[in-house]
Amino acid sequence: MNDPAQNDITVLYVEDETATREQVGRMLTTHGFRLLTAEDGNEGLDLFLRHSPDIVITDIMMPRMNGLEMARSIRGNGRETQIIVITAYSDTNYLLDAIDIGVDKFVIKPVEFGKLMAAIEQCVGIVRMQRRVQEQAERIRMLSNALEQSPSMTVITDTRGIIEYVNRKFCEVTGFTAEEAIGQTPRIIKSGETPVAVYRDMWRSIQDGREWHGVLQNRGKNGDIFWEYSNISPLTSPDGTIIKYIKTAEDITERRKLEAEAYKAKKLEATTILAGGMAHDFNNLLQVILGYVNLAKRRAEPGSAVYGFLNEAEKSSEQARELSQRLLTFARGGESLRHTVPLGRLIACGVHDVLNGSAVTCELDLPETAPSARIDETQIRQVVSNLTTNALEAMPDGGVLSVSLSGCTISEQDGLALTPGKYVHVSFRDTGKGIQPEHLGKIFDPYFTTKQMGCQKGMGLGLAVCHAIVRKHHGIITAESAPDEGSTFHIYLPAEDGEAGA
Repeated sequence: MNDPAQNDITVLYVEDETATREQVGRMLTTHGFRLLTAEDGNEGLDLFLRHSPDIVITDIMMPRMNGLEMARSIRGNGRETQIIVITAYSDTNYLLDAIDIGVDKFVIKPVEFGKLMAAIEQCVGIVRMQRRVQEQAERIRMLSNALEQSPSMTVITDTRGIIEYVNRKFCEVTGFTAEEAIGQTPRIIKSGETPVAVYRDMWRSIQDGREWHGVLQNRGKNGDIFWEYSNISPLTSPDGTIIKYIKTAEDITERRKLEAEAYKAKKLEATTILAGGMAHDFNNLLQVILGYVNLAKRRAEPGSAVYGFLNEAEKSSEQARELSQRLLTFARGGESLRHTVPLGRLIACGVHDVLNGSAVTCELDLPETAPSARIDETQIRQVVSNLTTNALEAMPDGGVLSVSLSGCTISEQDGLALTPGKYVHVSFRDTGKGIQPEHLGKIFDPYFTTKQMGCQKGMGLGLAVCHAIVRKHHGIITAESAPDEGSTFHIYLPAEDGEAGA
């Protein structure tokens, strides 16, 4: 009666005696094995190479190629096939060779079927164990490949936090190689910006056997800050003991930048509404003040102390009116008549007007072939003037201001808060003192300034006005800087169709 449990096992039986081969073959078939038979070692080796059986049962003494020569060839192919040799008492001279070859079992002639089946069953157990090991190894390879190719960062540590594994995405985001990270702790990417309370809550959760989810602000090998959304889970042994921690994390840096830009835009929108209303009312009051100052000056004696006081009041009122105009510009942004303009000449004139007579050298890269943009000239000229003034004030002892103009194509992969398409790119790069990291994210906020307050330079509206105007032109302005390494401001404005470069 066939045993269905054995029908996934293939047995190659090599025997030159026909009667013995047929008798043993019937027994193997009855037990459910898939059977291959051969009359000698040559035929047996050929069947083995074509069918890769799980178990080989062979006699030793056969014509053309004996059983041991066949077994040696099988082992030479690097196969883990189970080999059972059937030998007679007079074959003892072959035993050492058989052991050297790596034969797994010996059955003494005359063959007792019970002993042969016991040897076969032991080999079947080994074959099934090898299959399970292979399946497990394949699962491990699959999981390893999944971790390596995952779009999320993966880190595995021991219970002390010592890193034992990092995947390719971790290396890509942090800049550390696997060799540099393994053996360290996650402190190698700690930025100092994440509150201590967050780490305290994280450790309390995972040490209690619970998952932890949260946002961490980390620092890469090159010093750049990145944000990640982390999921950290404890790995436990069968008895529930925590043996490892595994972290999967998504790099959300670009998402945070876009969210910050959207928040800033909403905040600026609210501020512009307030600023516009205040500037309008302020202008009306200034008109009254300036009118009365003018009348008072007509009645005062020129050269007198009173006349001097009125002159000062008039100057201050004019400065206040200029501030009011800045507030109105900030509030209105680019809401005025626009037309298509080649930007090169406009930028060159605006830069030279500000830098004329200063110690700052100007380097312009404004090709005539650069794309045009649909803009309000007055508003964009104000942006150029403000950025040039900002650079001039950053280089009081002189320096170099480099201004370039080009076309570009923006895609979603660029991580900018812009609709994909063609844009004009203008950059202002100075060699000044740079901007402190803690200030860089605030420089476009209204009234934010690091300059002395109470003077024209300290009003804190120049960059806010630039931001408002560029946003109203459906573009963006960004900044990059480091202390003592200068600053670069990038402006992106929609190009006219077909005019931006790739």
